[in-house]
Amino acid sequence: MSKTNTIASQQEEYRLAFLRHLPKRIEAVEQRIHRYKREGWETEGMSLLNDDVQRLAGASGRYDLLEPSQHLLTLEQMLGEHLARKSLPDAQQSERMLSLTAAISASLAGRPATQQQVAHSEIAPDHYWRRWVADAPEPGSMPAPTAVDDATATAAVRAPRPEASASTTPRRIYHLSDGNPLAFEISQRLEADGYEVEPVENVQELAELLLSLSPQMVLVGNSHMADLANVGVTRRDVQLRSQNQRIQLVALAAEDNLQSRLDARRAGVDVLLLPPFNAAEVVRQLQDLLTPAAEEKLRILIVEDDRAQALFAQSVLSNAGMQAQVEQDPLLVLDALESLHPDLVLMDLHMPHANGVELTALIREHSAFKQTPIVFLSGENDPDARFEAINAGGDDFLGKPIRPKHLIAAVQNRVRRTRSMQQQSPSLGARDEATGLHRRAFVLDRVNDALGANTDRHSIGGGTLFLEIDGAAALRDRLGLGALEQLLVAAGRVLADAIGDEYTAARINDGAFLILALNLDDNALDALAKRLRDHLMQHAFEAGGKGMRLRASVGVCPLRFGFGDASTLLNTTERVCREARISDQGVKRFEPLKASELDQETSLVEQLREAIHNDGFGLIYQPIVAVQGGQHAQYQTLLRMRDANGRLRSAAELLPLAERAKLMIDIDRWVLTRALSVIRQQRDSGRMVRLFVPQAMTTFSAGDQAGWLKGELAAQELEGSALVLECRLEDALLNPPALVSFAIAMRDDGVQLGLGQFEQTADANRLLEQIPLGFIKLAAKYVAGNVPQELRDDLRMMIDHAHRLGIQVIGHRVEDAQSAATLWMSGIDFIQGNLVQTAAGALDFDFNVAVL
Repeated sequence: MSKTNTIASQQEEYRLAFLRHLPKRIEAVEQRIHRYKREGWETEGMSLLNDDVQRLAGASGRYDLLEPSQHLLTLEQMLGEHLARKSLPDAQQSERMLSLTAAISASLAGRPATQQQVAHSEIAPDHYWRRWVADAPEPGSMPAPTAVDDATATAAVRAPRPEASASTTPRRIYHLSDGNPLAFEISQRLEADGYEVEPVENVQELAELLLSLSPQMVLVGNSHMADLANVGVTRRDVQLRSQNQRIQLVALAAEDNLQSRLDARRAGVDVLLLPPFNAAEVVRQLQDLLTPAAEEKLRILIVEDDRAQALFAQSVLSNAGMQAQVEQDPLLVLDALESLHPDLVLMDLHMPHANGVELTALIREHSAFKQTPIVFLSGENDPDARFEAINAGGDDFLGKPIRPKHLIAAVQNRVRRTRSMQQQSPSLGARDEATGLHRRAFVLDRVNDALGANTDRHSIGGGTLFLEIDGAAALRDRLGLGALEQLLVAAGRVLADAIGDEYTAARINDGAFLILALNLDDNALDALAKRLRDHLMQHAFEAGGKGMRLRASVGVCPLRFGFGDASTLLNTTERVCREARISDQGVKRFEPLKASELDQETSLVEQLREAIHNDGFGLIYQPIVAVQGGQHAQYQTLLRMRDANGRLRSAAELLPLAERAKLMIDIDRWVLTRALSVIRQQRDSGRMVRLFVPQAMTTFSAGDQAGWLKGELAAQELEGSALVLECRLEDALLNPPALVSFAIAMRDDGVQLGLGQFEQTADANRLLEQIPLGFIKLAAKYVAGNVPQELRDDLRMMIDHAHRLGIQVIGHRVEDAQSAATLWMSGIDFIQGNLVQTAAGALDFDFNVAVL
């Protein structure tokens, strides 16, 4: 079967699944409107309802359900108008909405709508279609569609439409239950917390829902334990087919017995909750699963004298997102343990000077490493030798050769079990023995506890301090990773001594520390930040046998400003720390925007929302030219928006606001949709182009993004090779697995990935090995006119490394001939910048004569 036929078959399968479950979805919408009419409307509930209706309207249009789509669009418009005006529907308007849902149900059942339903089912105005049709006609030039309209209306309804991202996969739960009081209360509590809970009656209905829209979680009630095996198979098949983000499976056991636990394990259940049940406690546990705290990156010490074997294990574990360090000299293992403080030691059995059994016994003599898992990796088949290794204190024995996925699973499972045991014992593992500070997860839990301790968040005292070592990346390049780690551990000990037991603190990432200080006012928080910064900067450290001083910046954020969780607070405090770095004092406290600034930002965010819905953005293009010349036309896309005052806003001004307002996925999808339309128009006119399109890490991480893009490519009948999606290096380093997953999902479609603002660091080079990339764009420091020789050497090495991996390199923002000459001599592949041509609205650059 051809690729086109496969896509068409899959789309038809999705269409049939959507048709089967649509009546139930409409019934759920109708029930919510009835409840709001009876109990009173609320803005949050209306917003969630609008998201549901919006998705159903878009899907109905894509699947050619003309009449339901029209009614849903009218209902969406009514809800949207109330949200825009910040008003709530009255009884008459609620009744009108119910007439629309009744008309939809009647059309799905094949019944003619009543006159009252037809009267209330007003068709959306002609300009309404422009919200998602990129090249729709101007208002007034397109007749309003009716139930018997012609192909023009059908084409409008079929037009692809970006779905709202705020309430898609990350907030959806399918709840398989018989509707008992416990299930009803759990669903109500989850909905009150902003989750979209879809009640499901049987496994067949669940399978159809999963094919249509993936949730974050499937919750199986205790009345459906008999269906658990079928649910597990369905969940696995859907994930294999769609390549969406992982769907969590949680079950409520009917009884606490061995059989229930076995059934859950065989079905692949992630968490089995045991009776007796309390709805509030169940919801709390579900929320912990739905919003887990970010785990520390696993640190693995590989003790192996065979260099080839050591590099193999290091490569496998590094590609799985772990920090893997190799020690080939057995006599230096204890030093390596002290510097790295690993989560697990991967130990060879036979080595010169000291074998693995002897080393294990020595490690177990140190109290700090009594609980550190030690796993042997050896080709030894003698049972007595294996017994001796385990008896010395080893935890597991893996035979060589071992498959990469088996090695990764063995390491992750062993660390997970150890961490689980530590969490069950509050006194075990709460602190990092190397620094004396608490562990990251412990501090984040305390922050969440502090934020949730008082219903009036604005009355909470105290705050958080984000202390970051300035220039940590440069120190890593100068000293090496091992020496930097020793330096940061020493800095942690200095901070731990200064803080004592008065406050809670942890190392939050490679060069930063988070301190939680309760019951302090703003002045006391500022004083603490200055004291800790001064104490750290005045301490004499040693690295590489030389004395040195560290500089640091501190961001301060009081808890009283109403943060919802530790993650939001942490992001804010880190941002303030970056601002502190450029201040004279090196310390800065967060202050919310003033009323005038807040009004201006709120207004601009509303304009962004309006631009998403009404096609209010624009794109301009800048050519990317091969230094050796070439006929292939390729351009960088740049986003622009004209605000309410007529000012043209750049992406740099708009995107930080969009990130905070959680609009990035919607904007990125708008840009991609427009870019694909431009590619198609160019192709139809006989000209092939390639467009480079920036995308946010949030978008790459969205579970349904790859599936969405595949659908857009199929709808436009385009090859993915005309598209290069860019991610900033800084963002990519936050979540390499998401980029790898996306790249693999889009590989068969030909879509390539690129990294922007690339610079030579150890982490960046590892990223080149991990992610299948087509291009990298250089950071600004490499394209300056007077690049020092040391930087030129780095540039040449970086380009050579990229070329060995089949990656092409682009000099970005090149403004003068001297920069271009430097890049050309370094082996660059492409040039982009005002030296070539300024960005413009047309794609008319002559690549045939562009030889640099």
